[in-house]
Amino acid sequence: MARIRGIKPEFFSDDELGALSPLTRLFFVGLWTQADRAGRLQDRPARLGACLLPYDDCDPDAMLSDLARSGHVVRYEVDGQKLLEIPGFLRHQ
Repeated sequence: MARIRGIKPEFFSDDELGALSPLTRLFFVGLWTQADRAGRLQDRPARLGACLLPYDDCDPDAMLSDLARSGHVVRYEVDGQKLLEIPGFLRHQ
């Protein structure tokens, strides 16, 4: 279930985010709407892409990898289930 989330002005001046493509930055904001209260969600790139960027020709798995490399998401697995966590989510949402 999608949730209403807020975006702080500092988001736009984050140097690490600024190094990512505009579509990846938009995808990152979209992840917030899919995350639970603790900033966790299933790591399902195809589904997330269809949900968040239905009109864009993009590679959600590559965008998640870019976000993981920059430290904006953590990809992990528990009992065979692939998951994502957004570090700092509780501090900002």
